Amino acid sequence: MVKLRDVGEKEAIKLIGKVLFKRDLKYNVLGFNDDAIALKINNLYVVFNIDGFTLKYAKYYWLNHYDLGWKASASAISDIIVKGVKPEAIVTSLGLRKNRSLKVLRKIIRGIRDSARHHNVKYLGGDLNEAHEEWISVACIGFSEKKPVPRKARLSEGDLVISYGKYGLTGAALHAHYNKVNIYSWGKVVKVTRKPKVPMETLNLIHYLGRRCVLASIDSSDGLAESLTELMEINNVGFLVENVPIDPEALEYARTYGLDPLELALYGGEEFYPILVIKKTCESKLKEVLKNHSGFEIIGRVLPRKGVYIRKNGKVVKITKRGWEYFKNK
Repeated sequence: MVKLRDVGEKEAIKLIGKVLFKRDLKYNVLGFNDDAIALKINNLYVVFNIDGFTLKYAKYYWLNHYDLGWKASASAISDIIVKGVKPEAIVTSLGLRKNRSLKVLRKIIRGIRDSARHHNVKYLGGDLNEAHEEWISVACIGFSEKKPVPRKARLSEGDLVISYGKYGLTGAALHAHYNKVNIYSWGKVVKVTRKPKVPMETLNLIHYLGRRCVLASIDSSDGLAESLTELMEINNVGFLVENVPIDPEALEYARTYGLDPLELALYGGEEFYPILVIKKTCESKLKEVLKNHSGFEIIGRVLPRKGVYIRKNGKVVKITKRGWEYFKNK
């Protein structure tokens, strides 16, 4: 009998798509397996998603339960923002062991609440369960008069790829956690993993560029390499990454422990940064908009052939799909 561990999360999701009724799926204007789901009701798009994790897999050794609540909230909010939609409210479902103290519950709830408040989102409560394997799930909803930005679109050779922020800190966090590195020497790594913040200016950038220019989007929560690979597969194109913005502390961490900083940047995940594909004919407009959105950078372009490539030391190298996947990873 084939088990989930034999196929992994990605293949399991494909199976779900085959089981669901096609007549129901057609109501999702974003298509199956996007960052979020969108329904058009009259002239309004209702956009929502649900995201979650087990505490065991999400807790770096330096995080507390407040931090886990904050991260869970941010992860759901990110999936709405990257669609160009302002999130309005979240609700939660928690599964905790019955011998957990009320103090732990209070910390998780405060983390969720404070993360929502930081992102100008209302936290409206939710569901509480008893569980042997503890988990947090957060559902987020937003509304838009304009169609949300999809993953799947008509991409052409030369279309531009932009992203927000600098990568590598969460890759350093993974290395530090599994190798028991003293993380408190790396203050920025601690800061971004304890309180990840979704860049709200993404909404302004998408607004100023307009839906004609912003073709496709995905967030980087699965890692830069994995996210670009998902865009590649669903759109049947490739990407050449000319520029990977790497945080200076991640560069220093890599030098200290003899690591490749590009590995930290490509395979970290949980940055919750937007990755947007911009129509090539909008390049002039994009460069003008970027003058007022300095956190964003052009990182690459669309290729006509499938594959994700990176320019490294003057050579173009194909990068592999690698990262955390539920059911498969140990």
